Order: sequence, then C-alpha cells, then structure tokens
Amino acid sequence: MSVTSTTATLASQVTSASPQLQTVKKPVRRVQRNPGPWLGLLLVLVLVGCMLGLAYLIKPAEFRKVVATIGKQLSGDRKGGPDPGLLPMNRTFCIAHVDAEHGMAPLYPLQAGRVKMVLVEEGQKVAKDQILFTLDDRIARAQVEEAQAGVAASKAQWENAKQLESQHKEKIAGQQKVVNGKKSLSDAARSMFDNLRTSSISPTKDQEFAAKMQAAAAFAEFEARQIELEAIQKINPNFTVQQAEGEHKARLAQLNKAQVALDEMQVRAPSDGSVLRLNVQVGESLGPNPRQPAIQFLPTGKQIVRAEVEQEFASKVRVGQAAKVYDDAKSRRDAPLATGKVLSVSNWYSPRRSMVMEPLQYNDIRTLECLIEVDPKSTSNPDNPLRMGQRVRVELEDVAAPAKVPQTADAAPARGVSGP
Repeated sequence: MSVTSTTATLASQVTSASPQLQTVKKPVRRVQRNPGPWLGLLLVLVLVGCMLGLAYLIKPAEFRKVVATIGKQLSGDRKGGPDPGLLPMNRTFCIAHVDAEHGMAPLYPLQAGRVKMVLVEEGQKVAKDQILFTLDDRIARAQVEEAQAGVAASKAQWENAKQLESQHKEKIAGQQKVVNGKKSLSDAARSMFDNLRTSSISPTKDQEFAAKMQAAAAFAEFEARQIELEAIQKINPNFTVQQAEGEHKARLAQLNKAQVALDEMQVRAPSDGSVLRLNVQVGESLGPNPRQPAIQFLPTGKQIVRAEVEQEFASKVRVGQAAKVYDDAKSRRDAPLATGKVLSVSNWYSPRRSMVMEPLQYNDIRTLECLIEVDPKSTSNPDNPLRMGQRVRVELEDVAAPAKVPQTADAAPARGVSGP
C-alpha cells in the first residue's frame, strides 16, 4: 500500500509541473547547408567531360592512344619502354595542300557569247590545243568578212597610189615641155617686137602696141607654165603611197583581230592535262566578267605539296629536308600517304593560302611557304592517292638535330656514369 501511494504522488507532481516545462522549452533550429561548392564541382566535371568528348570527336585515334598511355603510366606498366608519342621530337608539323608544279589553270573565254557545244567531261585527259567547248560564232564570222572587204579596198588604193607615183614623173616631163614651148613663143614675140622697132619702115603706134602686147602675153604664159611645173615638182608622190600602205596595214590588223576573235570562240587546252571541273553547259550565256572560271584545268606536271610553316618554326626548314605527308582527316600515327623532300623555301612571309576553320587553328598569322616535291614511287597506292587540293599535314624531320631518347628507370646507365 505504501508503494502504490508513492507512485501516485509522483505522477501527480509530474502532471502539475508539465505546464511549466512546456513554457520553458525552446524551439529547435535546423542547420541549412550551402550547395554552391557541389554545384561548382559538378560544373567543372561537365566542362571536363565536354572537352574530352570534343577531343575524341576531333582525333579519336589519338585520344585512345593518349588514354592508353596514361593508363599504362598509372599502372606502372613499362615493359615496352617509353611511348614514342611522348618522346621529344625534333620535327616540324605544318598544314599543307596538294598542288601541281605550276598550279591549276582557270580557263576563261576571251569573247562573250552563248555556249554552243561542250566537247569534254570532268576528269577527262586532253591534249594540247584540243577543243574543250565552243561559242556561237556568227557575229565573229561576219566581222571577219567585213575586215576582209576592208583589206581588199585598201589594197586597191595602195596599188593606185603606186601608179600615181609613175604618172607623176610623166606629168613633170610633159609640163617641162610645155614650159619650153611657152618660152620659145615668148622669145619669138619679143624678137618680133624688137625687129619692128628697129625696122627701116616706121611702124604705126597700133602695130607697135600690138607687138608689145603679144610679147608680154607670151612671156606671162611662159611664167604661168613655169609656176605650174614648180608646183608639180613640189608634190611628193611617196606620201600618197605611204598613206595608202598604212591604211592597208591597218585593215590587215583589223582582219587579224577579227580572226583571233573568231578563233577564241573555240576554247582550247593550253597544254596536256586534265579537266578538273566543268562550269559551263550548252545554252549558257557567258559575259565579259564571269564570277567563276569556265573550266578548272590541271596541266600535266610534277605533283607538289604547298606547306605553310608558321614563323615560330620557319628557322627549322631547309631545302632538301625529308618530309612525310599525312592525310589531315586521319591520325598522324597512320601510314603516310607519300614522302618527299623540300624543293624550295619562300623568301617572304605571307598570309595563309588555305583558311581552316577548326578549333585551336589560327588563320590570321604570317606563314612561310615551302614547296615539297613528292616522290612518285611513294604514291603508288591506288586506294589512297594524293589528289589535287587535298588538305594534308606535313612532318618535316630536322636532320641537323636528331631526336634523343631520354633515359628511363629501367634503362641501363650510360658508360662512364656510375649507377645509384
């Protein structure tokens, strides 16, 4: 009975004190965590993943090899020695493109007109002076006929001028005879007048005046004929002949010009080669200022590679330097498309010929162009030949400074150097 009463007493005390405990109880504060560092870490991981994905898309083979090399280094696997891709290389890499020795020849028609016939196809090999396409030549033929008529007329005038030269000498001789005759008449009239005045029979005034007038008229006629003779002698018949000859030569030049215009209605191959691209078709009208060439023509010649070396590495390029040509769309570790040597190095820095819009590729820089002669024997693979305009990467080996292989932990120490 004592235990039960004690328990009841304690329960009544707790019940009476519970309102006081409820008023004294303080609210509990929740701790809020800042998500900023976790979001920053997540953003960094996303950026790294994007960069790795971009590197894999651009160069998948190189990406796999780099990942494999890093895995071997982390695992400590060095049985095969150091990776050649990580060795220091005394080589120069540059962007280049395949070209011909004298470049491509864009062909334009010299005369405007409508395309009449196209006699070749793309990729076709042609010989020198072979007709590639023709234009409508009706107007050109009419101009040739007009020029021929002008040449015939000028030739007739020239021949007439030559005849006038011989006639001029005859005119001088005839006029000289007329002058001599008039002089004789003048002398006779003067003699008659003198005889009349000295005659024993005194003449009348009328007779003396008539004789005097006849002598004066005969002398005036003589002077007039003498002036005509001097005027004829001053005439230069060679001037007329030279003028007619010059006119004939001008007509001949017009005829040659019209003939050239007619010949240019047929566009011919400038040399042996092949048609790379055909930009014309039958019925097309070609104006005097075309936007693109009618035909992209490749002359037959040596195949070269135009490499563009950045100014930073230009001092490492030499004539005769060995070179390897790789396809730019494939990995550098693949087999080269061809080999060759540096044929010439430019003597001035110029902007890039080929603008490449790729990541980590700078176009607004100066480069030194060098020509690489391709060894014909190294391009004998018919499945993957070098083609005109193909973008490639060139590896120039530095013969003056051979590559040095660094010593590894597993390699033997050099002679004369004591090991650890």
